[in-house]
Amino acid sequence: MSTLITCIVAFAFGFIGSIPLTGPIAVMVLSSCVQKRFGAAVRLGMGAALAEALYAGVAFWGFSTFLANRPAILPISHGLSVIVLTLLGVYFVRWQPEPEVNSGEDRPVTGFLLGFTVSALNPTLLGTWSAAVASLYARQLFAFSPVLAIPFGIAAGAGVACWELLLVWLLRRYESHLPRSAMTWVVHGLGLLLIAGAVIAGRDLVREL
Repeated sequence: MSTLITCIVAFAFGFIGSIPLTGPIAVMVLSSCVQKRFGAAVRLGMGAALAEALYAGVAFWGFSTFLANRPAILPISHGLSVIVLTLLGVYFVRWQPEPEVNSGEDRPVTGFLLGFTVSALNPTLLGTWSAAVASLYARQLFAFSPVLAIPFGIAAGAGVACWELLLVWLLRRYESHLPRSAMTWVVHGLGLLLIAGAVIAGRDLVREL
């Protein structure tokens, strides 16, 4: 029973936590869909889901204690966040869809590895999953065991993957109702949010140093 409850909770955390379109993966998935590269969008989402599954599993196993014993990890992660979010933010603020795109065309750079790398370098996931696990500890919904870290991580990744698949399906299903110019401006706006996230990460880095 503990394993089932663990999986349900982790899946819900992963699915619901991925819904806001303010993260770098969401912007990359959206921009790929605008150019009708739905396959690339799916691979981006699956790569991100794998990274989140790993983070969730490690957080459940005891990532909070790991961070507490190694205080240098958070400043390093915030430094990486500043770099990654700034580069992606500037790219998407200036981003323009190509005038003509073959829907079957794909680019290796927009694939699974890119989605995994961007999520793996996103320190927000450290705090998110550590906070999620801490709240579960506090509520004692089930008996905690290091063995449950594996199903917890897998279920969390499955939740993220399901949302990414649903997002791509929705964008593909209703693309005719979404003007390309409007979607381009949405990508630009989300790029500004990524830059704002870089500023916040930089502020946190300065405070920690």
